[in-house]
Amino acid sequence: MNPMTDLGLRFVRRPGPGGRAANLAALGATAVVAMLVTFLIAGTLGLTHRADRIGWRTTNDADQKTAVGVVHEVKDMVDGKPVLRYDLAVTNDQRNAQLPPPPGLPHAPKPGEVFVSPAVAKLWADDLSKRFGVPKPTGVISSAGLSSPDELVIIRGATPDMAGLSAKYDPNYLSTWHGTAMPDRIAVLLALVAFGVALVLFPLLSLVGQAAGVAAKRRERRLAALRLAGATRSQVLRLSAVEQAVIGLAGAVAGLIGYTVISPLIARIPIGGGHWYLHDLTVSWWVVLVVLVAVPALSVLSALIGLGRVSITPLGVMRGQTRKATSALRLGLLVVGPVMLGIVGTGGALLPIVIGVGFAALAVRIVGPFAVQLIGKFLARTARGPVVLLAGRRLADDPKGAFRPVAALVLSGFVTGFLALFMPYGMNGDGAQTAIHISPDQGQTVAVVKAAQDKLAAAGIKGEVTTQNQEITIVVPGTADREKIRTALYNVVPDVVPLTDAEKDKHEAGMLLDIRLGVALLLGLVFITGAASTAAGAVGTALDQAAPAKALRRSGVPLKVIERSARLAAVVPVIGVGLPVVGFGAFCGLVFSGGHILTEGSSGVLLLFGQVVVGLVLVAVAGAAGAPVLRKASVG
Repeated sequence: MNPMTDLGLRFVRRPGPGGRAANLAALGATAVVAMLVTFLIAGTLGLTHRADRIGWRTTNDADQKTAVGVVHEVKDMVDGKPVLRYDLAVTNDQRNAQLPPPPGLPHAPKPGEVFVSPAVAKLWADDLSKRFGVPKPTGVISSAGLSSPDELVIIRGATPDMAGLSAKYDPNYLSTWHGTAMPDRIAVLLALVAFGVALVLFPLLSLVGQAAGVAAKRRERRLAALRLAGATRSQVLRLSAVEQAVIGLAGAVAGLIGYTVISPLIARIPIGGGHWYLHDLTVSWWVVLVVLVAVPALSVLSALIGLGRVSITPLGVMRGQTRKATSALRLGLLVVGPVMLGIVGTGGALLPIVIGVGFAALAVRIVGPFAVQLIGKFLARTARGPVVLLAGRRLADDPKGAFRPVAALVLSGFVTGFLALFMPYGMNGDGAQTAIHISPDQGQTVAVVKAAQDKLAAAGIKGEVTTQNQEITIVVPGTADREKIRTALYNVVPDVVPLTDAEKDKHEAGMLLDIRLGVALLLGLVFITGAASTAAGAVGTALDQAAPAKALRRSGVPLKVIERSARLAAVVPVIGVGLPVVGFGAFCGLVFSGGHILTEGSSGVLLLFGQVVVGLVLVAVAGAAGAPVLRKASVG
């Protein structure tokens, strides 16, 4: 075994004073990275699995002459819940006999057969029996043909000459029963995932850097001593790579185990029309392999980049020379992201939008240390006591080291500010709950009015039927059973289910609620990232400050002063940089939306306020966790 490889493994097994805490903090941060990466990959693949099972319903890959069947989607309601009904007719019996049946069905439904999802089967009642002319469903759709165990869907067999399947209603013609079209709702969710990855990417990379940079100064001094003792640059880098690779691999394994444990809870998240099937979120072997390779590799790369100064100037490290000050030229990066987002706008392609958001987040990460340096110089210059002076000098002398522990938290402020403008609640709820509207074909208004009146009378329902601009409005006074009214009028117009405006809104609200829940999930990921980064940073900062703290205690500085200055140095970047970054994120969102704010009510303000509160709480908790480490490490 290579001597440096053996030495690296020994450093992991016997890390020395404070090393165990640093390794545990790095392992925990890496585990969080691995768990979040696994979640993003598994969630994306899970959405594609859901789309694969139901894509055939919206596929339109044939014409009337070559199709094996025709399908048409109709929006329905059952027990006050939005349901999708698919009328399906086989148009080529010979070809149908040669093809596998639609996913989740034993065969293509014959005329009069009705297959329902398990969720609809639980709601089956007399009204549904009357609508479809069967006492009970012909069968239940299996999980192989459903997006979610909660999906509300009905597949009804019909004849090709059924009115709702005629060409004027624009149905879908299928060449097979296993089409691959992407349903609109899942397509939007996949686009949101890609957009969310761009937003969460830099907090995640910051967490990777934090995991690799725990106790960075301590490692710098140890490796610099080896360089001064004669170790070559490649030997030092090899030693650091082995040490970080072992910790990264252990963290990746822990993250995969953690994801497996919590995946049943993730499956309870109702998005895309319902909860998840657990097998959609179960990771395959190649995902495990990707995580086990990528996470340690990123961790090693981040550690090697951070040790560049050791391999070049080991003497400067040992002498504790001040790092080169950051340049004001970094401020120019703040312009790139907003300009790109303003040019692309909400109607642009996904990739340019993702790149624009990425540039904006990158600018925050690069400009952050410069802002910390300015704040540190201001505090040191205006200090009226030792606490502020020590904190200011720490921020001014090592702005990158001071910003690193809270970088993910500050970047989460950018994400929060951006998303605070995009929090649609759903439909406004102004749709009428009593009036049912039906739009018949041209020239059929009089006949439909007569049919509606006759059907209501036959069902014993007193209602007023009026017409205006080819639209028929049916109002039933009192608190009549709306499902009974719908059943009475069910086939009065082909392809149209009698719905109130409020019920139509329920069908449209699903997509908006998905967006809102997606935003909440994204913020949850960002906050978890920020919490892990801040916690690991607190331990690393405490170990890095052990030598200066020890020297200060020997010179007579009280421990309380040292601890208070450390807490102040941790809080200042969050407030001094984090709050402006929240505003910068909101500005980017405003530029991107063209000045239109989609958030309704006070949810955006509450979101921003919550970000500030969570940030301060995390820093306070992390400071409390790091205080004992600093106290113990500074003794001597």
